[in-house]
Amino acid sequence: MTGVAAVAIFAAPTVTNASAASGGAACSVTGASGSLTFTNWSATHVDISGWVKDTAADGHHVAIRLVSIDESTGWVTEWPWHSDYDGNGSTLSFATYASPTADHLDYIGAEVAVIEGSTVVRSCTDYA
Repeated sequence: MTGVAAVAIFAAPTVTNASAASGGAACSVTGASGSLTFTNWSATHVDISGWVKDTAADGHHVAIRLVSIDESTGWVTEWPWHSDYDGNGSTLSFATYASPTADHLDYIGAEVAVIEGSTVVRSCTDYA
């Protein structure tokens, strides 16, 4: 299964600047774990490889998404989810990229979630 990225909004804790050029973010909550690896990272582009794993037989699906912050405005973007609907023990792996029209990738991270329908049941966020 593969996924694609686009745009949305969020809020953030401590983060590291895009000058790093590469990095990673990972976290786990009850029922889900996931990780994103970032390469070729600049303020206007990042290549992403990632995975999310369903770790509970709870009837919910799991998902992971990129979260980015524009340092100059504080604007937070929540990119689209990459969802795994295959149940307990399954893992979705994917590769994609993000290239916003402006320099909005100053700080980036991963949000991992357990989701019911379109409602986030619980989630965690980690920044590169």
